[in-house]
Amino acid sequence: MSSVQMLLVVLLLLYLSEFVVWVRPDVWFFRRRGQGWEAVARGGLFTTPRGSLHWVYPIPGLSRAYCVPVPIRNSGSPSSAPEEPGAAGDPLEAIERQRQRVEQAFRPLRWVSWGLMSLIWAGAPVLLQFLGIGPMLYVVAPGLVILMVSNAWIVYRVHRRLFPASDDERLRLVLSACLSPLAAIRSADLAQKEAVAGFHPLAVAAALPRFHGWEALASEEWRRLKYSESTERSVESTRHPKTSLEASGILGEIESLAHRRGISTANWDKPPARDDPANSQYCPRCRSQFTRQAVTCHDCRLSKLLPIPN
Repeated sequence: MSSVQMLLVVLLLLYLSEFVVWVRPDVWFFRRRGQGWEAVARGGLFTTPRGSLHWVYPIPGLSRAYCVPVPIRNSGSPSSAPEEPGAAGDPLEAIERQRQRVEQAFRPLRWVSWGLMSLIWAGAPVLLQFLGIGPMLYVVAPGLVILMVSNAWIVYRVHRRLFPASDDERLRLVLSACLSPLAAIRSADLAQKEAVAGFHPLAVAAALPRFHGWEALASEEWRRLKYSESTERSVESTRHPKTSLEASGILGEIESLAHRRGISTANWDKPPARDDPANSQYCPRCRSQFTRQAVTCHDCRLSKLLPIPN
């Protein structure tokens, strides 16, 4: 392998590394999947108790992803939204308006990203092959500097207007765009990752076009709220009546979203089919199955196990 080919391979690996995302466990991560979207809650390329690594498509536009913090337990309804113009009313329409508003504001970055990508992956290799590395840098470097400075200025100006409280994130975006042309290619998508923060993740999932697996996510959250972690739900509700009311409100919001999608929540509560003849009980919260001797679900610690009908 020649030195030129080695250089291109290293450059490609560095480029692909920009499209690996670290996701904390308290964040729902929404990424593109084909022509639609999906939520990534677990798994990934590498997983630790503090988070996991996930990939996105290594193409500007297709690499766009949204990070939505998980609501505090039993708070934040699926229709909750940031306090800003146009965020009231139908939550799904509010999410789409906010998403389109942010995308429109960062639209100039799209052309900068494609300009950088064309210069790095089309112009530079051709010039490198015919001129060598020295003359190639003299030709390519001015274009890279102009595009990177333009990219950093647009990111700073638009991000400050849309997300005034995210100073640390804005500084990181601007610095990375100034230091690396490969990171600058990704700026157009990274700058939008907070576009739907403040909405409930299930509402975001329902609003994203062609979302994959909404019912599975909603049913899991619905059962988590309906069947309390507490071993004595009535005692918990008496001690924390506000928490109980908030949970009931979120259940109602989830059921409303399900109804709009033509889904019956009654199916989410049906007993599962036995996966082993010895199992006679199941956990209504996580759907794990147990034998007659079990008294507590070892996965979610729920003590109220229900019988599996014959």
